Amino acid sequence: MGNVNASSAAVAMIAAMVTPALLILGSASLIATVMARMARIVDRARVLIGAVNEGSIEKLGVPRSEIAVWLKRHARRAQYAEFTLHLLYSAVAIFVVTCLSIPIDEVTDHALRLAPVALAIFGMLFLLVGGALMVAESKMSGDQIAEEISAALDRLEGKTS
Repeated sequence: MGNVNASSAAVAMIAAMVTPALLILGSASLIATVMARMARIVDRARVLIGAVNEGSIEKLGVPRSEIAVWLKRHARRAQYAEFTLHLLYSAVAIFVVTCLSIPIDEVTDHALRLAPVALAIFGMLFLLVGGALMVAESKMSGDQIAEEISAALDRLEGKTS
């Protein structure tokens, strides 16, 4: 009978360790998404910076003041994405420590007490804040493209009338 209890305890511990591992996978997926968004921000900003440096912003057909607004917005979006990456990578590290703390807590006869739970909650808070920042960055992105489309339509209508 003791063997069954030991086996059940081992299975329960492994099951408990799977949850933070799944959170690590979710965090990694979010990291990939944020990295892709960051790459788009950087690419678009570099096009604008290149036009400014080459003195060819007239080719873009956009007033200088509008280019300045776009560059400032790209800078803010990049900061949001960068901070989000810091949070998500930190969450991954916290979840790894959570995975390790579960068997350590078991081996030390629950000396860590609520540490594994506290670590998991802390990691989830990092994910929550990172998600909120990406919502804000996405809103900025949406606002920017709406403004660019509106300005282009205004110029187009002005040229055709």
